[in-house]
Parts: sequence; C-alpha cells; structure tokens
Amino acid sequence: MKRILLPLLVIILLLSVTACSGYNEVMREHLGNEDNYHVIDATFCSYKEADDRIYLYVAVEDKSAFDSSEVNSEEIRLELVGDNCKVLSEAFAQEEIREGDIITVKCSTWIYMDSTFYYVAELKTQSQTLLSFDDGLKNIIEYVKDNKSLF
Repeated sequence: MKRILLPLLVIILLLSVTACSGYNEVMREHLGNEDNYHVIDATFCSYKEADDRIYLYVAVEDKSAFDSSEVNSEEIRLELVGDNCKVLSEAFAQEEIREGDIITVKCSTWIYMDSTFYYVAELKTQSQTLLSFDDGLKNIIEYVKDNKSLF
C-alpha cells in the first residue's frame, strides 16, 4: 500500500503544480471573446518591462469597467503579453507615449481566481493607433493557446 501511495502523491503534486501555470479552457474562452474587452480612456503614467510582459500603469477616472477593488487605486496596471509586447516595446523605446499622455485602450477587465487579466488588445494615442484591436486580440488568443495548462 505504501508503494502505491507515495508515487500517487508525487503524481498529484506534479499535476497540481503544472495545472497552475498556463491558461485553462475557461480563461482561453474568456480572453478570446472580443465582447469581453472594454474601451478605457486613461492617462499614461509609466510602464515596466518584465520577462515576456509589459506592464502599463495608467490613471483612469471612470473605473466602472474594472473590479470594485480598483475604486480607490490611483493607478491601474494593465498588461501586454505575447506579440503585443513586441509591437509596443518599440513605441515605448522611441517615447511615442509619454507620461501624462491621454491614451485609449481596449482591454479585458477580468479577474479570475486570484489573478487579474487586464490584457490590452488595442492601444491608441490621440494621433495614432499603435496596436489595432484585430491584431491585439489575435496575439492574445495565440499567446493563451501556446501556453495552455494541463487542466
């Protein structure tokens, strides 16, 4: 009995660890549905590049599209993932967007389990579109499909 119990516990532990890294079917369906993205007018505050992501910090007056936990937040952190990072990293490097600029983003405002999925699918300045919604959504869909969880 002990011979079976230890390998079984190891398998369960390994599966539970790998199931947490990646996107399950619920996440892929939600993030792949264009109706789950909201247009947000924001003031650009800053950005941070981290591994395969870019975090945008923005100030938003109308926070009604976001979770109620964001009501008292001065800044909201939005995320760029996958090829959307590649598209916009050059714009940030060339300072096409500066602190205080008014931007319009179309993003997911979803919290699932204990994580926020504020993924940016479109980004516009007052003068140009830096990431179109069609391309941005396609890139998010590819990213979550390439990073599926086991469960």
